[in-house]
Amino acid sequence: MPAEPHPTLRRRQLGAELRRLREDRELTIDAAAAHLSCSSSKISRLETGISAPRARDVAALLDLYEVPDEDRARLLDVTRGVREPDWWHRYTDAVPRWFERFMAAESSATTWECFEAQLVPGLLQTRDYAFAVMRAANTALDDAEIDRRVELRMERQNRLTGDNALALWAVLDEAVLRRQVGGPAVMRAQLEHLAAAARRPNITIQILPYTVGAHPALGFSFKVLGFDGLNGGEVVHVEQLNSAVYLERDADLRRYKLTMNRLRAFALDPERSLDLIVQAAEDLP
Repeated sequence: MPAEPHPTLRRRQLGAELRRLREDRELTIDAAAAHLSCSSSKISRLETGISAPRARDVAALLDLYEVPDEDRARLLDVTRGVREPDWWHRYTDAVPRWFERFMAAESSATTWECFEAQLVPGLLQTRDYAFAVMRAANTALDDAEIDRRVELRMERQNRLTGDNALALWAVLDEAVLRRQVGGPAVMRAQLEHLAAAARRPNITIQILPYTVGAHPALGFSFKVLGFDGLNGGEVVHVEQLNSAVYLERDADLRRYKLTMNRLRAFALDPERSLDLIVQAAEDLP
């Protein structure tokens, strides 16, 4: 028997149906937002499953879409079920409120593309490397609290395994390989882990060497999460010190996708990137 979909996946399935109903009526997101007296971004979050829907909002949309009573009752039953907590709610002490939206997106994404200017992506970090990163960024927390956050990050890495493994494509600035986070021993183990990850079929890693010089993403990092297979769509995530920006407008997505494609073109191919990762580990004292 297949496993019961987790709440985030059920939210995305509900969102896909709401989007289909809206498009069948040839209504725009702005029209649905006007009916709810809310922002267009709220409708987008409902349709992509990032936000947990309220029954009254879904009921109002079903009125607008003139959904028959039988389908209406079914969709409202689904709405009540998708508000159950997701797995990461066991870590409410370790998940800042602003990060919950990203956790919801990551849990149901099928693709992850990113450019990282300074750090190994969280899904590819070793435990010791993650601890060093979090310790540096959270000086007010004790080791037990840092350990809790590291434990969450390690559990998030389960998205890279299993039948529905996330397809990850990362372009890393060469600085990621050279910055000795945690000291030489921790960094060597991290680079060896990164090299092993680069050999996995669902993970592609490219290194943007120093010799490239100036490039389209100079000075910042970003992620593009894709949701193929449900109602599709993508979202750009740009993390800040204690918050994040989410971009979903077509113009923004086109710009970031174009930038990602240019970075891939400038970076070393995966084979030469792997060679550079191995060499960087060997260069450590």
